[in-house]
Amino acid sequence: MNRVEPLLRLMNLSKAFSGKLVVDNVNMSVNRGEIVALIGENGAGKSTLKNILVGLIEPTEGRIVYNGTERSRMRQGDYRIAAVHQELSLFATLSVAENICITDLPGKKPLVDWRACRQRAKKYLDMMDVDLDLDTAVQILGPGECQLVEIGKALYQEPELLILDEPTASLSHPERKKLFEIMQTLKKRGVGMIFITHFIDEVYEASDTIVVLRNGAHVGGGITAEMPRDQLEQQLVGRALHERKLDIGIPREEVALGVKAFNSDRFVDISFQVRRGEILGIAGLMGAGRTEVIESVYGLRRTRGSLALFGKLYATWSPTLLRALGVLFVPEDRRTNGVFPYRPLKENLTSSNLSGFVRRLIPGIGFRGEREGAEGLARKHRVLFSDIEAPITALSGGNQQKSILARWMSIDPKVCIFDDPTRGVDIGAKEEISEVIAQMARRGCAVVIVSSDIKELIELSHRILIMRKGRFVAEMRRDEFDATQIIRVAATTA
Repeated sequence: MNRVEPLLRLMNLSKAFSGKLVVDNVNMSVNRGEIVALIGENGAGKSTLKNILVGLIEPTEGRIVYNGTERSRMRQGDYRIAAVHQELSLFATLSVAENICITDLPGKKPLVDWRACRQRAKKYLDMMDVDLDLDTAVQILGPGECQLVEIGKALYQEPELLILDEPTASLSHPERKKLFEIMQTLKKRGVGMIFITHFIDEVYEASDTIVVLRNGAHVGGGITAEMPRDQLEQQLVGRALHERKLDIGIPREEVALGVKAFNSDRFVDISFQVRRGEILGIAGLMGAGRTEVIESVYGLRRTRGSLALFGKLYATWSPTLLRALGVLFVPEDRRTNGVFPYRPLKENLTSSNLSGFVRRLIPGIGFRGEREGAEGLARKHRVLFSDIEAPITALSGGNQQKSILARWMSIDPKVCIFDDPTRGVDIGAKEEISEVIAQMARRGCAVVIVSSDIKELIELSHRILIMRKGRFVAEMRRDEFDATQIIRVAATTA
């Protein structure tokens, strides 16, 4: 009986940076028409492995066999391998159509057939049942819409091997379902896929086999249908995870935040109140206006209406004013809007409350006490780092997000606004971030949280407001929460 050669085999593959192994002797394979879930906590080596396969970096040791031929390394563009990167690789000033077709613009060089470009781009957006203006510059789109463009760009390359790195992090539930349908169609066509995700439910919904990485090493996995969930979770984090019910406390009577008659070109007649110690969740599909509303609350977008904080009414406000009043905002796009990417972790941690850490400013030398304060914050909030002076981008996504929370915690906030706070973080970091949010509510903070993860909203919220097409269309209290009903209300076309 002839054995079918896998599309991809990795044998004893390793990668070290500055002598530190981040991929450690990994063996795995991907067959044609197979979906392999590659999972592990932030920093486990998943993205490094992906970057080796797409030719962005070279392995330190090991062998790669692709389509039956052994390679010492992969070279960009030499093979039909496409990747949807977690950190989007789009050109902000180019249009949706240009970004999708950028790897092979139609026409006779140096001329571009723009009509064909738009037609081809539309074909791949239609595959995902996505309606975007093909001529819109990507920089105008939201993170979720950019993610869909990135997926369309990968599909355009007609790959034999497709690597999906956290492709659903910014997608709503219906959009995730559509992506999984596309993956099944590609699977039937013989496309092999590596699916990197932090969502355990998605592993069981979409994959055929599982590879678990921890500290760069292949520590477990197997056939998805034969892998008990508790065993998989234990392999992921190296310990057993138990069902837990978060203590989110009991809201107090005092109203901390009031939003009245907010109106803009993205939403209509938005009003709500949040009491001290209350967590208000906002659910809705991508494009419903959730992010635009909370950005307007923080003064990042212009809006008509008024804002009240602890009984004082404001006709105009700004992020500077709100920060001084103890309001924090954690944005959806962590890398673009949440961190100073080329600055040290130390400065990212202390930037919101520098005067609270600095004992004396010595001209020409720097801030005395800043390093100690930053290290203390990092330890308190379990931020894992090797060098407090290294750029924050050297950290995993989960540790970057914990750094943002640690920074804001130093100002002792009174009102907390979160936009998808656990987007793109692993199961362990998600637990820690959720517990921080619950602690803040128990201390009396008023919390507003937008999330594409319905389970997260149900776990964390006292109330959930459901948005559709720029309006609040329903409200549910904790004893009424029902995931299916929330999705149904958010997705209805009525």
